[in-house]
Amino acid sequence: MTVAQRRTRRILAAALAGALVPWAAATGASAQEAATTEALIAEKVAPELVAEIGDDGEAELWLLFTGAPDYDAALAAATKEQKGAAAVAAAKAYAETSQQEAVAALDAAGADYATFWGASTVKVEADADLLADLVALDSVEQVVAAPEYGMIEPIAPGGKDEAGSGFQTWDAVQTAAVEWGVDDVGAPEVWDEGFTGEGIVVANIDTGVQFDHPALADSYRGSNGDGTYTHDYNFYDIQDACEGDDPCDFDGHGTHTMGTMVGSGGIGVAPGAEWIAVNACCPSIETLIEAGQWIAAPTDAEGRNPDPLKAPHIVNNSWGTTIPGYDPIYAEVVDLWHASGIIPVFSAGNNGPACLTMSTPGVYENVIAVGAYDEDHQIADFSSRGHGLDGTLKPDVSAPGVGVLSSVPGDDYGIGDGTSMAAPHVAGSIALLMSASPTLEGDYEAVYETITGTAVDTPDDQCTGDDEANNVYGHGRIDVEDAVDEAPAGKFGSLSGTVTDQDGNTVPGVRLVFEGGVVRETVTDADGEYAFERIPAGRYRVTASKFLYGEATGTVRVNRNAAAVFDAEVERLPTRTVDGAVVDGGGHGWALDATVSTAGGEAVAQTDPFTGAYSLVIPDTGDWPLTVETDYPGYQAVTVDPDDAALVEVPLAEGCLAPGYGSEILDERFESLAAPSGWEVVNNGDDDFPWVFDDPWGYGNMTPGSGGYAEANSDASEIDLLTDTDMVTAPFDLSAADDPTLSFANFFVDGGIGSEAEVLLSVDGGTTWEQVWYTNDDLEATVETVDLAAWADQTAVQLKFHFTDNATWAYWWMVDNVRVGGCDALDGGLVRGTVTDAATGDPVADARVFDAASGAAALTDADGEYVLFTDAGDRTLDVSADGYTAATTAAAVTDGEVTGADAELEAEA
Repeated sequence: MTVAQRRTRRILAAALAGALVPWAAATGASAQEAATTEALIAEKVAPELVAEIGDDGEAELWLLFTGAPDYDAALAAATKEQKGAAAVAAAKAYAETSQQEAVAALDAAGADYATFWGASTVKVEADADLLADLVALDSVEQVVAAPEYGMIEPIAPGGKDEAGSGFQTWDAVQTAAVEWGVDDVGAPEVWDEGFTGEGIVVANIDTGVQFDHPALADSYRGSNGDGTYTHDYNFYDIQDACEGDDPCDFDGHGTHTMGTMVGSGGIGVAPGAEWIAVNACCPSIETLIEAGQWIAAPTDAEGRNPDPLKAPHIVNNSWGTTIPGYDPIYAEVVDLWHASGIIPVFSAGNNGPACLTMSTPGVYENVIAVGAYDEDHQIADFSSRGHGLDGTLKPDVSAPGVGVLSSVPGDDYGIGDGTSMAAPHVAGSIALLMSASPTLEGDYEAVYETITGTAVDTPDDQCTGDDEANNVYGHGRIDVEDAVDEAPAGKFGSLSGTVTDQDGNTVPGVRLVFEGGVVRETVTDADGEYAFERIPAGRYRVTASKFLYGEATGTVRVNRNAAAVFDAEVERLPTRTVDGAVVDGGGHGWALDATVSTAGGEAVAQTDPFTGAYSLVIPDTGDWPLTVETDYPGYQAVTVDPDDAALVEVPLAEGCLAPGYGSEILDERFESLAAPSGWEVVNNGDDDFPWVFDDPWGYGNMTPGSGGYAEANSDASEIDLLTDTDMVTAPFDLSAADDPTLSFANFFVDGGIGSEAEVLLSVDGGTTWEQVWYTNDDLEATVETVDLAAWADQTAVQLKFHFTDNATWAYWWMVDNVRVGGCDALDGGLVRGTVTDAATGDPVADARVFDAASGAAALTDADGEYVLFTDAGDRTLDVSADGYTAATTAAAVTDGEVTGADAELEAEA
């Protein structure tokens, strides 16, 4: 008998003790029989079921049976695979024998019922007479009601619910290289040791997974590596929700949790692990039990031919009861997983901040329940607290669960808050731990002791506990780096070597890839050497490669607790030098600041920004096309043959965003960081947030433009206030335009909340307006164009950019590069320079460089660099930045050329 089952009986007995169950009165022998039946019902049946039968005549019953599967052979097995086969066999054998009496009675009664083996239980609709027959069976231990389960819904950042989902998808445009939660648990440090989850399979019971998401396609166990997929044993559409045969995610929750476990691109903790999934969350306990069975013994896509050898190592469950409680049924599924060597991880629930708010199954003693904290390591208000049953510590550990960015369907990325987001960090950490220490596979106790014993102590006495363990953070914040360091030793050896060329010279920077049971890679150091202090034992195929050198291959065997050596020789190849210049191809012809590289990035050169000159070395033979990308906005990326690269003239891109090009009719770049001269900003709302131009909230320009921009921002306002604002241009003469077209760089995001953006036109000084452009759908980083030919003869046209959130507390609209007319080469020249701190020499970002005489302005980038288009002649440029004393710098600007003008700023005292 398992711990979970002993606890189930004790708790149910306490809950039902003394329950009075009304039943029909009788006399004599029938009275004695009725009394016996009444006593059995009082002992075995949940009171709410008795009441439901009394009210409705029948109820859905779930039967639990005496005894438990004999998992001794499974628990004693040497390998996880052996454990799984023995556990599934034991569970099925127990289900058959324990349910035998009940099934016979149900067949005799002609009842409609369903049986399950993952938890030995039977579901049946029963009336009072059938209930009396069932409780009379000695094999029936309890009759309970089905618990109500749901996925633990993510809580959208700021309390916003984007179009029915808990994820904000707009932030994907600014995804970090490694997400904060992945970094916080110490995953990158484990990667640096060579462990990324190789050889480990994780699963989730969730809403499904977009199997071909760019962050998940390569790690899907069903990927055949050639663009085709095999879904048998790797994904089970248990809800029959997917069109066709391919896996799907009808919500987004499952794709998000899977991304945190194994996603590539910095969103996943264990990107080298493989994943499988079942979309069982969460219509019913019936579906969840069947999903639990599938985890223990995956089937083909039709649900047939179960195979426990294909079971995962870890299963993540970001679901639970929506209110605190205890379900005895799913405890048996968890017992099956334990016997199968599968590690169960559950979200603690989002029922906080009160104590005693844990969700089931997270409240079970034999699962790893996870609470959620934010970037400041503060527990989230929503995170459920313990204690657990009989005073057990809950949650067990805590992990990042606020502002977690991961994959969502549609090849997108989104941010969510919740313990649903925290649990996958722990599941991924366990995958890293097992890949680093294979002896932990299938060993729940050792895994539990390792991750809880190395968790970062986080004191909190809200719900009892001490500095080392409490019912808010559990044993503390997960730290997989320390867990790997403390893990039991696996089957490892060491490997080192040196790479030389054909003359015996050591070669730094050679990439070596070792492919075997796992894949490891490294790069030789300045002395041409490399070393793995610990690498799984086995045979590896080795490839050594470096640009301008030939490829070398070989094999090496690493023995357990032994030092292996693999040296390589790579041949230095004949080379050629490509010299050239990169210039503007739109009409000005000036030098461009650009990057010239081979297609694979093997050779890279930066042009001189004042001459456009560059030089790079490539192999003398072979096809080596060069890619040219400018550092200035508004130019196309081009590819040229090295033989044609002496002079590269780069054409303009659509949108007329390049400096020095535009229209004399209307051309506003917002570089002054203030309302343009002659323009008007109107606030029609309840808040103090009309159109702004100086980026007061630090969002940055998300449009295809650069530098300054105009922004109407509902997100910055209060939740119950109306944001409604107009930005009105000065009058302009549309009749003078060769091309009566409006274009503007745009970034509008609403997420279906309720904001609207529109452009209106007036020819009578603003007395009347006509709408010429409108959206309430997200348009991110676009260049919008509007045909104004209907007003081509008008000489005093005004445009109004109107934004309203309709008091829904939505997001924002960013606008840049508002232009009417053609895209012409304007008279003037470029000023190119760097603004630095006078004391330290460090670059100053977001410094404003302003030519007061012409009104031209520019902002420095993160490297302190700027490019400014202004009138020809001797110019005095004003330079300013927050925290610095303003300064000036001089520039002698020549028409159609690039002039240099650096500046230094003194920090304010």
